[in-house]
Amino acid sequence: MSEKKINRGIVTKTFTLAQQHASNPGKLSIDESLIPADGITFYVMRLSKVIVIHPQGDFFIGRNVEEEFWNPQVNLAELDGFADSVSRRHAMVHPLQHGYEITDLFSKNGTMLDDRRLVPNIAYRLVSGMQLIIGREQLMVIFR
Repeated sequence: MSEKKINRGIVTKTFTLAQQHASNPGKLSIDESLIPADGITFYVMRLSKVIVIHPQGDFFIGRNVEEEFWNPQVNLAELDGFADSVSRRHAMVHPLQHGYEITDLFSKNGTMLDDRRLVPNIAYRLVSGMQLIIGREQLMVIFR
């Protein structure tokens, strides 16, 4: 597991999930201890990686660009592969009292939530277990 402190007190952890026992091949076992009580988890399907965010306010999903003075808290450029399909500020996640909502920020390749394309600048409520597609990267959203 690797851990990075990011500005505004957000901690991001990246680690690999274990495969479930042989009786259920292809299914992933999500260890409940990996789901934070006070945060949100993004499971990167292609790489079987988890990004955990402990937000203290709104945060961005996107890709880091060296010239920029800010970095997105969920930086998909660090995952290799499909970073070119992710906008610098692709989407914004807003914590609610009980849950989260996501807004596409007029990204070049769009954002999908459970096979539904998001209309830019409109907030959509996230439900734990939903699939989120950012550019060409498929994420599962998990939170308590």
